[in-house]
Amino acid sequence: MSKKLIFIGSLPTSKLFGEKLDAWWFSNHGFEVEFWDLSKLFFTNDRLSAYFGGKHDYRYIGPGHRIFENVDEAKGALSEIADGTIVWHISRFYKLAPDDWIFAELRRRNISYCLQHFDTLIEPTSIGQKPRYWLRTQRQRYLNKQLAPEFVVGSGRLGRKQSQSVVPQARFVSIPSIKVLWRPSEPIADGAYNLFVDENVDYAPDANMLGYTISSDPDAYYARMNKLFDDIEEWSGSPVIIAASGKYHYKQDRFNGRPLIYGQTLRLIQHARGVIGHMSLALEQCLVSEKPLLVVDDPSFTVEKRRGYPLSLIHLLIKPINVEEVSKQTYLQAMSLKMENMRNLVLDYLKEDSVTSDYYSIISSELGVDAKFERRQTSEKAGK
Repeated sequence: MSKKLIFIGSLPTSKLFGEKLDAWWFSNHGFEVEFWDLSKLFFTNDRLSAYFGGKHDYRYIGPGHRIFENVDEAKGALSEIADGTIVWHISRFYKLAPDDWIFAELRRRNISYCLQHFDTLIEPTSIGQKPRYWLRTQRQRYLNKQLAPEFVVGSGRLGRKQSQSVVPQARFVSIPSIKVLWRPSEPIADGAYNLFVDENVDYAPDANMLGYTISSDPDAYYARMNKLFDDIEEWSGSPVIIAASGKYHYKQDRFNGRPLIYGQTLRLIQHARGVIGHMSLALEQCLVSEKPLLVVDDPSFTVEKRRGYPLSLIHLLIKPINVEEVSKQTYLQAMSLKMENMRNLVLDYLKEDSVTSDYYSIISSELGVDAKFERRQTSEKAGK
């Protein structure tokens, strides 16, 4: 008999995140799955349209997908959840939406649920930043004190530490990060190449939804990046391929005819000679695959864009260089960085040393279902 599993999200769920979570795998391996989208209860239609507007299929559609239009409809569905069902709330660890009533209803019905903490927060290294970080942690711990999850799913030694600080009443279930590929994949591009991990400054879903921009002059940005790519191709003797963001489909040639590949960023990183990027989460693959990385800043990046720098694991390791100041010497220095020396970052943020099973095996075991595990090999389920 299959076990009922309901994924619930209070925030909009992108295809990139949804494919990492992979609710369809659970649907195909011993679970009766529904995917509930409650984002309309917390965001206006205009904001949701802005978030999903860059690509026609950017919204994730899960098995048994339900989109709720109002709170009463959602409360009615919560009241009808069958005994023995497991709920996985996929957007609550830090409280980002006024959704406490969901957990109050689950508690009233005695329905088991769990949370996720896939994005381990970058812990401050300077003394001046630590008091603010501590205050934020204590505030979130207070906001979560009424929650009673069975466990929190996350990655790395610091993921465990943060879970125990923010939701101390829950067990921590440690998995290998779903943001990266842990097994080798087949190459999808011929020959040696450099890879640029695109973030698209024309259309950033989070920025659009929240009403800010990340570049004050996109045209100038692309001109500078193409000049850098010209230089790197000359210095390295290898072409630059663009790993395009799955958040947006380009309607014009922004990269002077360079190959543009969508939805395969992590596989491309695995086989790249070297990688260029800004602060995409996909750059964490460089740590796992031990790839040299050049991190660049651009004069057009706004204050809002740069606020994310301290939250980037890669920026903890590598200081960004102004794109106009990259020389052959700085490029060669970046390409000589030994990523194999960064094992502690992998242990802290991506995978604890004691974790030997894969994501699917661990979660299915925790949920009490014996599934026939089929590991992903060539298909990429983790994005930027």
